[in-house]
Amino acid sequence: MMKRYFLHLFYKEWLKTRWAFLGTLLLGTATILYIFIAVENKITLTGAKTILLRILYDEPPVIYYASFLYIPLLTALAIGIAQYVPEVIQKRIRLTLHLPVKNNILISGMAGFGLILLTLSNLLYIGLFLYYNIRLFPEELTKPVMISLTPWLLSSYIAYNFIAMIAMEPNKWRKVIYSVIAYYILQLFLVGNEPHGAFRESLPIMTLMVLLSSGLVLYSSQRFYKGEK
Repeated sequence: MMKRYFLHLFYKEWLKTRWAFLGTLLLGTATILYIFIAVENKITLTGAKTILLRILYDEPPVIYYASFLYIPLLTALAIGIAQYVPEVIQKRIRLTLHLPVKNNILISGMAGFGLILLTLSNLLYIGLFLYYNIRLFPEELTKPVMISLTPWLLSSYIAYNFIAMIAMEPNKWRKVIYSVIAYYILQLFLVGNEPHGAFRESLPIMTLMVLLSSGLVLYSSQRFYKGEK
């Protein structure tokens, strides 16, 4: 019985999010291809050694992948908004919460589905980026670059978890407060002008923040279900 409910729930969530997911996936893929087409053009014009020296030693550093900064965040925004906002505005979420399954389990299933889509997107971005980066640059550069990309990828989970929380929150002033908090937390993740690999020691703390934010939607959904103001 439980398996059937989740199959129906996941199918419903897929219908809501498929175009947002596929659209941002296409945008992210196109952005990564654009980054490396531009890099290859510069290598052709000035030589690989010149480009590599500029990336490693220029001040401020040359962040050749800077246009990727907001792609994971946009992916999270698109999926989260498509998944939660119409459902709450049109009050369809109440039908879901009145199914003969515990509310926490249903909301966890919804959030879990969104996080799965987000993870699939991020894995595709990482795989595609690594494929091209390894072809063009040595491993000594690839490792710190991937460390610099990781906070941007983690920001997508923070954004998604806060979108879910804000959408389910019944009080408009709390929505505003949560939005401000989310904005300032995301500023810690979305830094694009630091030296490659600068956030190595901060990654465990950032990962912990992501894990802690994953339960936020359960708090708001309980308030929503009880009709609190």
